[in-house]
Amino acid sequence: MDAILYAEIYLICIAFTSILLFWPGHSDTKSTVEMWMNRMLSFFLANFLSNFLFTVFNRIWIIGSLQIPLSYLFKTVYYMTLTLGVYSWCGYAESLHRGTAFAGRRPRMLLIVLLGAGVMMPVVNLFTGWMFDFGPGGVYQRHFLFRGLLLFLCACASVCSLRLILFARGKADPYERMHLHVAASFPLSLLVSLFLSGAGVGIPVICVSVMVELQCIYLGTIKHQISLDKLTQINNRQNLIGFVNYKMRNHSGDLCLIMLDLDDFKAINDTYGHLAGDQALVDLAGVLKRSCGSLPGRPYIARYGGDEFIIVMEGTREAAQRLCASINDRLKEISRNSTTYRLAVSCGCACWREGMDHKALIAAADAELYLAKQAKKVGR
Repeated sequence: MDAILYAEIYLICIAFTSILLFWPGHSDTKSTVEMWMNRMLSFFLANFLSNFLFTVFNRIWIIGSLQIPLSYLFKTVYYMTLTLGVYSWCGYAESLHRGTAFAGRRPRMLLIVLLGAGVMMPVVNLFTGWMFDFGPGGVYQRHFLFRGLLLFLCACASVCSLRLILFARGKADPYERMHLHVAASFPLSLLVSLFLSGAGVGIPVICVSVMVELQCIYLGTIKHQISLDKLTQINNRQNLIGFVNYKMRNHSGDLCLIMLDLDDFKAINDTYGHLAGDQALVDLAGVLKRSCGSLPGRPYIARYGGDEFIIVMEGTREAAQRLCASINDRLKEISRNSTTYRLAVSCGCACWREGMDHKALIAAADAELYLAKQAKKVGR
């Protein structure tokens, strides 16, 4: 492939990656997932840029005695940033899985091995030439350690990918499962690069395949963020309606919808301020996640609006009532450690019947919630 065309392809990859990284509409939240996404885009942008500069100074604009030193410099940076980019994707994948990256001992060990071995291979190459070197005229030549590095990166990324796929199996929301599967497909870009690299060094297969994968992951992340409530980081009302409609068409056994709201939420806002009210909503969302996370099928959770939340689960009304009791028990534990407000929820449960649409199902749960709140007022 002509060197100018090769450089143009890298310029396109640089432009697309820069747009993803610096696009004005990019979310300004500081979630762990987004921080790892930004790191991944930054390292791969540096990766594409280093190979573009290598092409310029090795094959287009040759500066005499500086050709070989510059070529070694840019190619060494290229392989280091490739390792750092894959490492960042592993952090991104672990954040999707756990909420924080490398939280356990095994993920941390994977981090140490990935960074240590992946960064050291290009450094060792400077003394051995086992990964690449330059022949007469500065011709770039790859050796066995090049494929060794790709295989190593594929193996590390595949571990995180497999964990992500297994995690996605327990997700009730099909759109979230799709997002996790798209993110988990990243090692495929490395495998494609590994198999196609034998076609010739003039074909930028790593660059193109990684860029396509980055775009897929980015678009999936943005779509997923749009479906989340910004404060509580659980599904929002828009995503809820789509899921309820999907679940009414695809469920086995009983389908229940639980509507909950915080007791005396207005009093929390009026007495302690709206920041305390926001924290109460975040605390409740965390309790809902923990209460539902251990149940079969992982019930779906969404913020319906204000202090109202909805849980959609497959199971009997009795199972839904047990879940509500478990949620209030967990809230009591939080309240014992709080010197300010006390948290509790009222719940209304409705079971889907043939002919119901999402509006009727939600309205039925809302009516049950109203009765529960009235009963609490009478009992005071």
